[in-house]
Amino acid sequence: MTRELENLVLISFRLAEEKYRRELAGVRRYAKSRGWRVVTVEPGRESQPGFEEFLAGLHPAGCIVECSASFANPPPRIGGAIPTVYLDSPSRIPWRRALRMDCDNAAVAKAAFRELSSGVPPSYAVVGFRHSAVWSRKRMAEFRKCCRAVGRPCLAFEPKPEEDAETRRARLRGWVSALPRHCAVFAVNDTVAKDVVRAFRAVGMSVPYDATLVGVDGIDHEGSDALVADISSVRLDFEQAGYLAAKMLVGAGGTDRTCGTGDNCPARRSRRASPSRPATFGPLLVDQRKSTRGRGRREPYVLEAVETIRREACDGLTAAALAARVHCSRHLFEMRFREAMGHSVLEEILQVRISRAIDLLSRQEVPIGAIAQFCGFRSDIALRKLFRKRFGIGMREWRGSRR
Repeated sequence: MTRELENLVLISFRLAEEKYRRELAGVRRYAKSRGWRVVTVEPGRESQPGFEEFLAGLHPAGCIVECSASFANPPPRIGGAIPTVYLDSPSRIPWRRALRMDCDNAAVAKAAFRELSSGVPPSYAVVGFRHSAVWSRKRMAEFRKCCRAVGRPCLAFEPKPEEDAETRRARLRGWVSALPRHCAVFAVNDTVAKDVVRAFRAVGMSVPYDATLVGVDGIDHEGSDALVADISSVRLDFEQAGYLAAKMLVGAGGTDRTCGTGDNCPARRSRRASPSRPATFGPLLVDQRKSTRGRGRREPYVLEAVETIRREACDGLTAAALAARVHCSRHLFEMRFREAMGHSVLEEILQVRISRAIDLLSRQEVPIGAIAQFCGFRSDIALRKLFRKRFGIGMREWRGSRR
């Protein structure tokens, strides 16, 4: 019989940052279903004297440790015999036998490639993190693999050991100035994406008109930041990561240790967590913003149409109504749009709506029956049919995989 947890202890969650707040929301959602109390421990407390005694005083039956909160990660088995799950754990050997919840970096790169490949760009590029981190290398490798699969070149900006920040910025400026025009650029996270935008601006080039850009995280690391608001980003499902990490603690004794992930939907495939194979979480959707709008650069009205779709698609906008705003025939408008974007006006509208539907579906408090009207669909049946066609699974089943 599974022992009920009295206290679920979260270690190194930096709650001033959105990523950790989302993970905490997921942990609390699962904890509520089990009647557990959640106790947070500030970053760095685990390395202070007397921490073991402090932890023992909480009488926890489980801990979740956020390893990406700092480079000075806590050691495995932080609580001795207490079941522990590590979020975003290092790839170093000591962690390989611990229960871990890691990001599916291959799925992240594929999601970025799908967003960037609309409009059939002439070439691709990928920019790595400032350090040679394992997660960054995996995203870069998978993105290159996607490029090879379609026969397109992929240029790479690799990190250099011991390179200081100013030297890296100067090297990045030289690198972006040599990129082919209209290149599709993947930055391995949003911080890197901001560096790329600044580099383009410094050499008199523009995102999205000279290149398109996608980052990763879907969060604002620095509060109100105009650069972040303009960068399309693969939004990682941090809430689901926290939820599944808490759920894994139930299986620390050998049961209920599965979680779902996939290229398009967390319910498409599942992996069983084990001490040698981490469970994974992946992307939720792509936040489409200005940095990928430049795929319609050939005709100014296509740029305007893309912006209108992303702003009004969930308000009932139709392809016919959009074409009526353009000062050319509907046939020519549709043709130019498809040439620039690689798909029809209707497909762009549906993509915005389905992304919004996934966002709402991930929020357990939103009734499934109300989602269609929030996303601009004419009926609930229309949304359900499209969702199943896109993901091969029903909406209720998708939500159920997150409980």
